[in-house]
Amino acid sequence: MTVHHPIGPREAETETESGRLSAIRRRFPDPMYVFLLGFLSIPGYLFDSLARLQLFALFFLAGLWPLVVAIVGTVLGLGTDDDADEIVPTDWIDMGDRDTNIRALVAMLALQFQPILFVTGILQMAGHIPILARYRGSPPSPASFESDVDYRLPFDGTWTVVNGSPDRDYSHSWGILTQRYAYDFVITDDDGRTHEGERGPPEAYHCFGDPILAPADGVVVSTRNDHRDYHRTDGWLDPLQRSILGNNVVIRHANDEYSVLAHLECGSVRVEPGDRVERGQRIARCGNSGNSTEPHLHFHVQDHPNFFLGAGLPVRFRHVETDHPRTGAERHDETYVHAGQRVMDSR
Repeated sequence: MTVHHPIGPREAETETESGRLSAIRRRFPDPMYVFLLGFLSIPGYLFDSLARLQLFALFFLAGLWPLVVAIVGTVLGLGTDDDADEIVPTDWIDMGDRDTNIRALVAMLALQFQPILFVTGILQMAGHIPILARYRGSPPSPASFESDVDYRLPFDGTWTVVNGSPDRDYSHSWGILTQRYAYDFVITDDDGRTHEGERGPPEAYHCFGDPILAPADGVVVSTRNDHRDYHRTDGWLDPLQRSILGNNVVIRHANDEYSVLAHLECGSVRVEPGDRVERGQRIARCGNSGNSTEPHLHFHVQDHPNFFLGAGLPVRFRHVETDHPRTGAERHDETYVHAGQRVMDSR
């Protein structure tokens, strides 16, 4: 749920990768599936006759793979080949200096031992089992899923997609099925800066306190409104966070379609469970609560009201204008959005 460092967008149907780390990835099974083998160790701890199954607990170490990739990419700079003909659509955005990124990695490693986040991580991965069973091993993809819901961007004005795409290469968190098609949105100036001056309090960030809107008509399923906004934005994560989502709103829009809007400002949520909301209705303000390195909006759509059991769904937004420093502005009746783009509702 932190603001990660994606490379950039491609067409949603492609799943090609570049760079030395990507070449290594292609030689091994998806770490998500390897991690799930660890659950076979549980009977070994419950029944003496099955003690040999305890060895499967080693597969839980595969859950550290995203951190390994982040560390190698940030510290050693092996994210892409130096000679690769790879355009980086997010290179115009201020993603923080090396020290900020290293602090974020250290914080993520340390928080693996924070009890609430440790349990959260286990629940997220355990949730993959019913998701994979529900879809017979083939979770939703742009090729297999199409929504009839009229989704708009969950804000007014121009925001920047700092993280996320329906394409595997630039997904928010491809290995986490709930967040596979999630987005992180911020507001940047023309120079790609998300804040005024040096990295300081959340109030210095352009998006902090901005209105967050319902992305479609629906009924509120759950809310949280009492999680503090962390006062630091220099890479350190809130050590006292009680939820990786922080303050959040979950809305049911259709059968098996629920939007999740997270990291909202403490005390800003205007709706309650059971409330009916209209597309574009103000529901909260952007904040810095939960597992957040700086103020931003986390948004995704899933097929279940429970965060741990929902498979992420790829959704197109209606009536969107996209822009990028290298490609210029385009208007779309309906489109996916991608990391590196500036986006706004054009209706």
